[in-house]
Amino acid sequence: MSTATRRTRAPELFAPLHVAVVEGPIGKVFLESDGALITRVSFEALTGSRGRVPPLLVEAVRQMEHYFSGKRRTFDLPLQQLGSRFQRLVRQAIDEIPYGRTMTYQAIGERIGGRALGRTVGHACGSNPLPILVPCHRVIASDGLLTGYVGGLWRKKWLLEHEGALPRELFADPPR
Repeated sequence: MSTATRRTRAPELFAPLHVAVVEGPIGKVFLESDGALITRVSFEALTGSRGRVPPLLVEAVRQMEHYFSGKRRTFDLPLQQLGSRFQRLVRQAIDEIPYGRTMTYQAIGERIGGRALGRTVGHACGSNPLPILVPCHRVIASDGLLTGYVGGLWRKKWLLEHEGALPRELFADPPR
C-alpha cells in the first residue's frame, strides 16, 4: 500500500512530539511523530519528547534503515500531510513516482492540472515536510539536471543513485 493511501486523520494539536534518529549513508535523518502519524522528516536536528518512543516511530526507523540498506523500496507509514490543496496534489503525484524512476517538475504540473508551471511545482516540493517518505528527490528539471533539495543536492544525487534512477558513473570523478 502506498503512503498516499495511508494518510488517515487530521493532526492533533498540541500532541507531544517524539523524535528518533536514523544514522544513514547520507548523515543523520530525524523522524518526528505524534504517536499516530509521522509529522516530519529532517536532515537537521529536531527536538521532541524524552518519553518512551511510540511504536510507530520505532517502525519508521526500521523501515528507513531497510530503505538505506536496499531491503525496502516503499514505505508503509501513516503520514501527516499539511499544506494547501495544490501542495497536497503535488505531493500525491510525487508519491506515485516509482522507486528507481524520476519525473520532471513540468510533467507533474501537467499531470495535476496542466496550468501549473514547473517552478510552482518546485516550490511545493521544497515545502515537503516528509522528504524520502514522500520522495521529492525523484523530481528533476526538464533538462535532466538535479535541482534544489531540502537536504542538499549531494543527498538527492545519492538517493537517486541508490534507487538506480541515476547511473553512478554519470557523475563519477574523471580518471587521473
